[in-house]
Amino acid sequence: MGNVFSDKVAQRREAEGRRRSLSPEVVERWGGEVQRHLAALPLFTGARAVAAYDAQKFEVPLAALVAALEARGVHVVFPRLERGSRVLRFHRPSAWRTGPLSLREPSPDSPEVAPTDIDVWLVPGVAFTRDGRRLGRGGGYYDTTLERRRADATLIGVAFEVSVLHDIAVEAHDVRMHRIATERGVFSCDPG
Repeated sequence: MGNVFSDKVAQRREAEGRRRSLSPEVVERWGGEVQRHLAALPLFTGARAVAAYDAQKFEVPLAALVAALEARGVHVVFPRLERGSRVLRFHRPSAWRTGPLSLREPSPDSPEVAPTDIDVWLVPGVAFTRDGRRLGRGGGYYDTTLERRRADATLIGVAFEVSVLHDIAVEAHDVRMHRIATERGVFSCDPG
């Protein structure tokens, strides 16, 4: 496990460097393209709940997609971290607050949605591979939470193309994505 851990640290550092090389203008332009590709997916038709995220600097922004989904009547939910837990809780935000990791998250009194009620998961990551492997920030929150999802839910890794790597070190608990969305399109993952 020591090798996988150190490989992940090195890959995370490389991927973060690639993302940080993007200008704010490129993030905005490419982010718009990613959202347009996602909005065109038929799988959102009939979806009751979609898990999204509040984009951090250098992550793909989702605000326009969230607005479009909500206009279609889809409930969009966002993660909230409970101190001392490795499982994310998803809420329809009625108000926002700053959470334990200094990230913006729904307030605890916002309506909660169980992972088994989420149809589509838009999952952020530091890097992805074409076969669906994901490298997160290292906390394991998404992997732990995604283990509780419904079996037929669709997992979509959301990233810029510079964050799609040839190879990523994985461990048994790492959850693979079904699709990857970038500014070039949405690709089905080939587990190879």
